[in-house]
Amino acid sequence: MDRLEQLKNNLKEKAIENLLIINPKNIRYLTAFSGDDSVLLICQDELFLITDGRYVEQAKTEVSANIQIIRWTGSIFAEVAVLAKTKQISELYFEGDQLNYLDFEQLSQHATCTLSATQGLVEEIRAVKDEGEIATIQTAVEIVDQTFLHILNFIRPGITERAVATEIEYFMKCAGADGASFETIVASGVRSSYPHGEASDKVIELGDMITLDFGAFYQGYASDITRTIAVGQVDSRLEEIYYLVLEAEMNGLAEIKAGMTSQVLDSIIREPIKNKEMNQYFNHGAGHSIGLDIHEAPYISQNSSVVFKENMIQTIEPGIYLPDLGGVRIEDDILVQKGMGKILNQSPKRDLIKLPFY
Repeated sequence: MDRLEQLKNNLKEKAIENLLIINPKNIRYLTAFSGDDSVLLICQDELFLITDGRYVEQAKTEVSANIQIIRWTGSIFAEVAVLAKTKQISELYFEGDQLNYLDFEQLSQHATCTLSATQGLVEEIRAVKDEGEIATIQTAVEIVDQTFLHILNFIRPGITERAVATEIEYFMKCAGADGASFETIVASGVRSSYPHGEASDKVIELGDMITLDFGAFYQGYASDITRTIAVGQVDSRLEEIYYLVLEAEMNGLAEIKAGMTSQVLDSIIREPIKNKEMNQYFNHGAGHSIGLDIHEAPYISQNSSVVFKENMIQTIEPGIYLPDLGGVRIEDDILVQKGMGKILNQSPKRDLIKLPFY
């Protein structure tokens, strides 16, 4: 069953006849259209892609023949309202988490039908990857693995975090990436205690721990990896927490499987850190799904009862961050299976990598 048919079946079960898709990633997922400034109107028996004039010709090459392409001119949401009236739509559902207030006002001003918000209808389908998506994400993962090995030979005392991030992003594109899937994190020394320490002008020094968190988009799909390395010898407390974080991550990688709840997996990941009474220094979620977005549902959380399904792809990424000292995070992408999951990344981590500077 193709994606649009699956969505239509789900809509039928929820008694939703007409749905306006606004999220560009959801439009791409359903139609293969990769342009911007467009919406997809799904009616009972018809499909309409309402797009900017810049993308009309592109849309003709990307979407299937059963999708009618309409060019909007004055206002995209005025065009939607006119089309809804023409098709005698009495109630139009829309992605409530994607429509900003001003656009909603514009849609309300022109629409003669009832407007009802919904969310997550497409994302629910996107959560489980098909064979093509899995293969594409695997390639995106291979790009970041190659990049990690490359960057180990680039990092040295005296260069800035920003220079390292630039080299990471350049190498990924040379290796075939569309680009970085998020702002590259390079956090060294005390800054490694910042969970999302984007690259700065700080100079890397001997004795620094460095957290490297980066990802690649390949054919629209994301990968995500984090490795923490040392430049020479580091504080023994940081080396100790490296292996504690590694134990936590390996616990999660070994146990995640289809049928497990997010809450249970979160507890498994946190157990070694809690046993050392350091959970207060693990101050973010334990992982998330990846796909067309770098952060997708489901998330690994102690407050979530979501059940993992076969062929979801999740990150597992525990971390410990000690203020005024430094931090460690280790992250891999894993394909959920009925039994033990498949770890997609191959970048080394078993031992703390200490770059040989003395």
